[in-house]
Amino acid sequence: MPNAAPRLVFLIPAVVAGVVVAVGFLLLEHFDLRIVVGAAAGLATAVGVVILLDRRASRAVLLTMGAQRIDTGTEPRLESLVASMCASHGIAEPSLHLVDSQALDAALVGRGSETQLVVTTGALRQLDRLELEAVVARQLAQSGAGVHAATTLASVGPLLGPLAKLVRRVQLDSQRLALADVQGVLMTRYPPALAGAFEKAALGGGVAGTRSTRHLWMIGPLDGTTGVQPPLQDRIDALREL
Repeated sequence: MPNAAPRLVFLIPAVVAGVVVAVGFLLLEHFDLRIVVGAAAGLATAVGVVILLDRRASRAVLLTMGAQRIDTGTEPRLESLVASMCASHGIAEPSLHLVDSQALDAALVGRGSETQLVVTTGALRQLDRLELEAVVARQLAQSGAGVHAATTLASVGPLLGPLAKLVRRVQLDSQRLALADVQGVLMTRYPPALAGAFEKAALGGGVAGTRSTRHLWMIGPLDGTTGVQPPLQDRIDALREL
């Protein structure tokens, strides 16, 4: 995900909060103090809800995705790849989660150093070791503020309604998402592996999910619906040129 500050996700709620405060001061001159107190209480409640959503964003997103935690020892190939890559590149090791889907896809969610790597059963069963390593590297390369922002957006997006689409465009432009492919390749130094994974993914359907979580996936929707990811063939061509 792009290296965007998570605070941008809360820009719209913050503006709304400011308007509420301003209106409250105006009401103070014309109405009973109880109205102002009520407005202040409503504002405090709204701020509290936003903070709570941010802190529990990962849990909410994993639930929306239908992701289940992978118990230690049940997916040794994936566990070994993740542990080795994190140790080699000084990355905090994420917890591992599985989505039961034949689509070949992966996602990274979380906040701060607490991240969760989500993979589909299709990716685990159909990718060879080099391709799976490339996919893992591509996701791990995104660790940081961008993951926090994207996770938070997926969590609070439904509350923003139509404004969520605008925020998503600001936070997650396609050029930055394409750059994540290159960052992953820099870790493995073998572009054909990620290109091969993308080519296999293109043969199947995209992972099912709600609109609010589509931007979190490496591949995203392949059913013609609008996503934030660049066209998959363009990404494959770019990798083949490296």
